Amino acid sequence: MISLEDLYSLIESTFDLLLVVDNNEKIHYVSPLMENSCSATDSGVAGEHLENILDHSSLDSFRRAMKKVSSGSRGVLAVFCTGKVDCVPIPMKVGYTGSVTGGFYLFFGKQADALRKIDNWEKEERAKELSCLYAVAEWIEVSKTIQDFFTKLPSFLSGGMRYPDEATVYSIYQNVEYGQKPEGSEYISVRLFVSGDLKGEIRVGYINNERELLPEEYKLLNQIGKMLSLALERKELSESIVLKEEEEAEFAARLKDLENEIGVRESDLASQKQKLKTVDSYLNRVNETIEESTRRFDTMFKAIPDKVLMIDLNRNIVMSNRDDISSGEKCYRASFNRESPCIDCRLSKIIKNKTPITVTLRDGDEYLEVHALPVFNKNEEVEGIMEFYRNVTLEKTYEQQIQQADKLASLGQLVSGIGHEINNPNQFIRGNIKIVKQALDDMLPIVDDYQKDHPDLKIARLKYNFFREHIMTLVDDMAHGSERIKGIVEGLRGFARKDEGLLVDNVDINTLISSVQRLVQNEVHKHGEIELNLSENVKIFPGNSQKIEQVLVNLIVNAAQAIPDDRKGLITVSTSMDENTVVIEIEDNGKGMDEKTQRQIFDPFFTTKRAKGGTGLGLAISYRILEEHGGNISVSSKPGSGTKFTLRIPVVGNGKESKS
Repeated sequence: MISLEDLYSLIESTFDLLLVVDNNEKIHYVSPLMENSCSATDSGVAGEHLENILDHSSLDSFRRAMKKVSSGSRGVLAVFCTGKVDCVPIPMKVGYTGSVTGGFYLFFGKQADALRKIDNWEKEERAKELSCLYAVAEWIEVSKTIQDFFTKLPSFLSGGMRYPDEATVYSIYQNVEYGQKPEGSEYISVRLFVSGDLKGEIRVGYINNERELLPEEYKLLNQIGKMLSLALERKELSESIVLKEEEEAEFAARLKDLENEIGVRESDLASQKQKLKTVDSYLNRVNETIEESTRRFDTMFKAIPDKVLMIDLNRNIVMSNRDDISSGEKCYRASFNRESPCIDCRLSKIIKNKTPITVTLRDGDEYLEVHALPVFNKNEEVEGIMEFYRNVTLEKTYEQQIQQADKLASLGQLVSGIGHEINNPNQFIRGNIKIVKQALDDMLPIVDDYQKDHPDLKIARLKYNFFREHIMTLVDDMAHGSERIKGIVEGLRGFARKDEGLLVDNVDINTLISSVQRLVQNEVHKHGEIELNLSENVKIFPGNSQKIEQVLVNLIVNAAQAIPDDRKGLITVSTSMDENTVVIEIEDNGKGMDEKTQRQIFDPFFTTKRAKGGTGLGLAISYRILEEHGGNISVSSKPGSGTKFTLRIPVVGNGKESKS
């Protein structure tokens, strides 16, 4: 490692006078030439304070300069005088550098400087170079490792450059890189040789390629390179010696411990050797068999796809094939997150009957088939049970869907027959109402004339004037009701009609929405009202009317069911055009949905109404139908503020003919 004396010698090759002082004005180094000029004792001035070696005028000048340079001023000079009568004042440049042990002031100059005018810029650059050299030398002395040194080298080395804030310092030592590589091609470098071998390199450049590298900067880097090569050789040697000493000490300690342990073990082994020799072969065979059996059992046990629990008589889990279930945990807590045993506990039943049982349990939205077996001890007494859990949610869901589909098929047949039975008498009503209306049109003028002579005339126990005013309204209402019955029956028959799945209809969405409104009016009326905002500019698009009708019925009924009982419900159905896309919006003022529910509503079998018979397929099917039409469906909702579904169906190029 380079010594401070080597550094001072290096600085003195450039300057005649050098003085290094810390923050307490204590002198750390003074060049021989300057020491001869000071009024000091024969014992030297290192370790002395400035006030003991300088006269009053020089001391005042040095202190003023130290105050200025520590506050950040540059180009500061101090005047040094020996105090003799014929003394020629010598201007000395002042620099300040921070280090890991504190700050230092560097005073340096040449005797010849007293006879010539020194360029301020040159003196300032020399001050920076000296500060840089001193900082680098001191840092390599105090740094614990070579890695620590190179990590912080850029902060010390950049201070010696003309433009410190724009300087980049990059180092590589023993294939480890430090700092930032100069981006441009202009940089200065120095190679680091340790014991004659090339170990690394230092490159210095500027971020701004327009900055010119000065000869003085080349010289500074070369001086630092020479200094570091020697210091690194010493530091590597020192680190290797320390490491070797530590390893040798650790090895000696471990060796001693091992020797003591070996001595103890040898004594024990000597007394047991004969006994162990007899049973060793047998135990090896037994252990191999046990280990192999254990490995096979563990592999087979973990490979069982269903959850398996072995439970003791205290309902503690003895073992499980699931990593997230710990031994000793209560079975009802691990399986169902309960704080007390299940009401229909399988363990209690098996202890009583000593026979296996199989039950189907419901855990939230899931169905679990649990097969429990008794575990007997050697006295044929139950000491626990083994339970196998299988998730049968899909099977249950499919079973429910098959039942629901069978009901719907039967309902379709009934709807067709009932529609026919309703439609026949309704045809009589529609035809007869027309005849009644025509008869009234002919009869009422005659009765009007009769009433003039008989002002007290009553018909159907009503005064004639009241009867005359309302009778035609009643007839019109009957005609309108008959037409409504016809529309509902046609809608039911159309909805129940078998769907071939072809996208060959010319769908008039406004007409379809009006038909759906009549179809679901009875269901929606329990919860609220339907308001239609249908644009006249909506275009007809190719598709499947029955499938689109199914989507609309599902969404409107869902909206009605989402309205709380304490709220007056309003379901708004709107249509509009967005360029060549039909837009249908179905919005309600119901209870809304949180973000988690919105992310799952289009998943098959997901429902929030399972207790009310919900299947979780309505929205999934609606999503698929919109995809078949080349469109999409989206939802926006907020808890407590209602929900809006938006359907977008292109007018052209919206899909191919397909079958359900």
